[in-house]
Amino acid sequence: MKRYSLMTAVLALMLAGALALTGCPKTTGDDDPDTSTVPTIPTVPVSDPVDLTVPVVDKTALQTALTAAAAAGKDGTANTLYWVPTATLTAFETAITEAQTVNANANADQAAVDSAKTTLEGATTAFTGQKSAAETNPVTVLGAIKTAYNSGTGWPGYPADPTPVTIIVSGIITDTSTAPANGWLDISVTDTYPPITLQGTGATGGGTLDATTASPRKRVLNINNGHKVTLGANLTLTGGSSTSAGGVQIGGASTFTMTDGTISGNSTTSSMGGGVYLGGSSTTFTMTGGTISGNTAKTSGGGVFVTSSATFKMDNGTISGNGATQTYGGGVMIGSGTFTMNDGTISGNTAKTTGGGVQVGNDATFTKNGGIIKGGGSGTAPDNTATDGDASGNKGHAVYWAQTGALRKADDDVEGDLKTSDATAGWTAFTLP
Repeated sequence: MKRYSLMTAVLALMLAGALALTGCPKTTGDDDPDTSTVPTIPTVPVSDPVDLTVPVVDKTALQTALTAAAAAGKDGTANTLYWVPTATLTAFETAITEAQTVNANANADQAAVDSAKTTLEGATTAFTGQKSAAETNPVTVLGAIKTAYNSGTGWPGYPADPTPVTIIVSGIITDTSTAPANGWLDISVTDTYPPITLQGTGATGGGTLDATTASPRKRVLNINNGHKVTLGANLTLTGGSSTSAGGVQIGGASTFTMTDGTISGNSTTSSMGGGVYLGGSSTTFTMTGGTISGNTAKTSGGGVFVTSSATFKMDNGTISGNGATQTYGGGVMIGSGTFTMNDGTISGNTAKTTGGGVQVGNDATFTKNGGIIKGGGSGTAPDNTATDGDASGNKGHAVYWAQTGALRKADDDVEGDLKTSDATAGWTAFTLP
């Protein structure tokens, strides 16, 4: 009996120790829990649940708008042309680009998508509403522009600063007309046209205005009486032929700007300016890009001919592979007037006598601030070559300046500055017997 009581006491002590170690409350004699040793459990505040779902951006409507824009026909129908206000075309092209960017952006939010869609839909509606019907003859298109411009219905900006228009050419347009005689595209009647940009479609192959089949033959483009015309991207003017100014003729204080495109395969039958001919005070031709190539003049200025106080400024682009078949200035001939070359390349042109690249006349001014005029005379592209030379055999493969009493030439490549006003700047002086 005593042994049992002892064992019971030992077990009770062991249980009490275990309870103390685990922090469990002890019991008192009256079996109530002792709460003095119970740890306090801190209260954890309950916050709102965090939404971890990614918002779904719906681009379906934007993609539908892009499909509608493509169907609007900015690239035109093959072998046709149309016209549209330049600002409308620019806004349409910009809206397409921005919508494509948003559509391709995986991080674009719904607001950006909806904004791009709304802008594109508005631009598409404006473009389709103002785009002309497709035609096969540029003379018809010019007539429609002339009629709209002079209709008295309120052409924006008329007459002081009229809104420009753009003519889009898709594929190859051939000249089957008999008139006008001054040029297939004759933009010359006083105050009848807004500023016009000519450009080809952005689709494969671009656009071409080809006057080869015209009967009688005529130059491709005639600009006169103060009009403003720009040649833009993806368009080639070719096949023009006239006594002078085979490709483009600019006169009467008009402005021609070439930002891109090509003038090639044009010719004169008896005179100057195979590719471009410009003459007259305040007449300007500014070349910032594009190519003038493969044109021929019967006499001088295979690529470009400048006369009568006109101004030609070359800021970039290429004049190459042109020829003056009987005399001088294979690439550029400055009879009188001014030629300033700031950049670009004149190469691979040929002249029968002198000035394979550039011929500078007695009353002309030539300043070269940049770019390159190839010389060498080897006849191997891209060298400019003068074949026969003058009476003393001076050729000026790159440049020949024919100032009375101060003749000078440059036969080698000219990459630095070159000024007609400075006889020591890159020139070789000579005299004729």
